Amino acid sequence: MTEVTKTLCPYCGVGCGLEVSPPAQPGKATHRDGQGNPIWRVRGDKAHPSSQGMVCVKGATIAESLDKNRLHYPMVRDSLDQKFRRVSWDEAFDLITKRIQAVRFTQGPEAICMYGSGQFQTEDYYIAQKLLKGCLGSNNFDANSRLCMSSAVAGYIQSFGADGPPCCYEDLELTDCAFLIGTNTAECHPIVFNRLEKYHKRNRKVKMIVVDPRRTPTAEAADLHLAIRPGTDIDLLNGIAHLLMRWNYIDVGFIDDCTSNFPAYAEVICHYSPEIVADRCGIDIKDLETAARYWGESQHVLSLWSMGVNQSSEGTAKVRTIINLHLMTGQIGKPGAGPFSLTGQPNAMGGREAGGLAHLLPGYRLVKNPQHRAEVEEFWGLKRGQISPNPGLTAWDMITGLEDGTVGLLWIAATNPAVSMPDLERTKAALMRSPFTIYQDAYYPTETATYAHVLLPAAQWSEKTGVMTNSERTVTLCPAFRRPPGEAKADWEIFAEVGRRLGFVGEFAFANSAEVYAEFVKLTRDRPCDMTGLSHEQLRSQGPTQWPHPAE
Repeated sequence: MTEVTKTLCPYCGVGCGLEVSPPAQPGKATHRDGQGNPIWRVRGDKAHPSSQGMVCVKGATIAESLDKNRLHYPMVRDSLDQKFRRVSWDEAFDLITKRIQAVRFTQGPEAICMYGSGQFQTEDYYIAQKLLKGCLGSNNFDANSRLCMSSAVAGYIQSFGADGPPCCYEDLELTDCAFLIGTNTAECHPIVFNRLEKYHKRNRKVKMIVVDPRRTPTAEAADLHLAIRPGTDIDLLNGIAHLLMRWNYIDVGFIDDCTSNFPAYAEVICHYSPEIVADRCGIDIKDLETAARYWGESQHVLSLWSMGVNQSSEGTAKVRTIINLHLMTGQIGKPGAGPFSLTGQPNAMGGREAGGLAHLLPGYRLVKNPQHRAEVEEFWGLKRGQISPNPGLTAWDMITGLEDGTVGLLWIAATNPAVSMPDLERTKAALMRSPFTIYQDAYYPTETATYAHVLLPAAQWSEKTGVMTNSERTVTLCPAFRRPPGEAKADWEIFAEVGRRLGFVGEFAFANSAEVYAEFVKLTRDRPCDMTGLSHEQLRSQGPTQWPHPAE
């Protein structure tokens, strides 16, 4: 009988369940990649709560990338104008630990930085936080969530006190009005959109509003497309709020019981009359009024947004303005309603749960909060005050730190900033000035490898066991179903070994990723947005674990 591994697609934050089977037996027809390797067979997992068996073309062809351009063993060079030479893991670890110690004692821990990725599993994220923020005393861990999700993080924290979307995919099929802004969901999160579109077609009373300057495939499916001028999102949202208040589509009881500062908000939106907003946004007053009526007359309003809102100079303000619409109308905390940020990376949500941004600690704790720091220090067995009270450097701060010499060591893992960072020419110039860059990735060559002094081969998603959390906070166990190529190691194993060689032996005495996850769950249990509390073994036996619906 062919063994089937249930896992998660590692491409985006939708978090579709997959079933992976070994290549066909010798002698049978077997599909092969460009390098002659047999390709594992992939199909959607019908039992997975998020995707229900659906899978897009990226997920369906994921196995084709498993063996392409892989980094097989550690390599180092003394300067960027030299060629890499192969070394043993012992040599690589010795070099890394010596450089970390040198930077700690000459520039201080604040000169040590790590830039991670939503491609990490939660165990990778957690061990990186323990090493950097705990043992080394540097909060300079940031991830590429900074580039796509930090606006949503900040907006949720400022509005709710915690960064956890109060919605789930089930709401897609329970809403009366879907309000999509700054997202081309049909192309960027196709399985989410498939669920919404099928429901919308079956229920013609359900309204879909799409806000986008472009006429995208998402906009084509809408009942109302608001093609606003770029940069006028807040004008539009406040204009809708103005009409909702004028027409008395507000939930006074909810406002009184569950919110604060509504009079100040009301004073702001009173200045956004339909005439002013329609002129600024470049839309008809009739369309603005239609949008407000759809929202106001619906019992269950679900808003969805992505990078068009988050990747903006006013991203946090836009997120809070979306949330304010839900708060003033009581459209939150019930089925089919709420503000829902669609995550870009497959485990960006799990990364934030594990503290994977420069201002966070595991369990949605904040480095600025003395009680939060004390809780983590006690749990990790650290001295009081060992975790810095100051937020670390953000991803862009690390680049400017390379420019002014305040960053003495940069560790990049599972991401390719020489392609993905803003202001690429400036980024590349800064990377060229780095005194010491460690680059940990599954693939080689990449653009960022050009700027590295050390290359560390990382095991890919298919070759290590760990968990990932998708946009709706469904936690899925992703078991390894093949051996890592060459000498590649799981990211958490690399971080833990460096920690042990720096003298923190007891802090990183983990035999496997299940032990790492068990410690993570223990630390994050009973937080405002606590974790599943299930072990790897329980996740394996019970299947993906979905958060309770907010109304339950």
